Amino acid sequence: MLALSRGEGQSIIINGTIEVKIVKWTRSSVRLAIEAPRDVTIDRDEVWRKMHPDLPTPLDQAQAIRSSGGLSGQKSGTSIEVAHSDESARAEASGADSLE
Repeated sequence: MLALSRGEGQSIIINGTIEVKIVKWTRSSVRLAIEAPRDVTIDRDEVWRKMHPDLPTPLDQAQAIRSSGGLSGQKSGTSIEVAHSDESARAEASGADSLE
């Protein structure tokens, strides 16, 4: 897992196609703007877990692979733990607030 420090207005780029920008930061939450291709699904953790109750999360899967030595010598995946708002269509479907 990669943990990064970013401030308001700063962003990270994932795989050259996904941008995650810190929109607002308070003591209790982080508001993100996520720009991604339409074919990339973005869900909040609790929504994904409801949709896939019998599956381990992608983070759990990656940690299991790393702990078993499956990524030895390979670049590991990146994950960031945050509360976030998705694109308006995904946000409406999951009950999240859309970004202004």
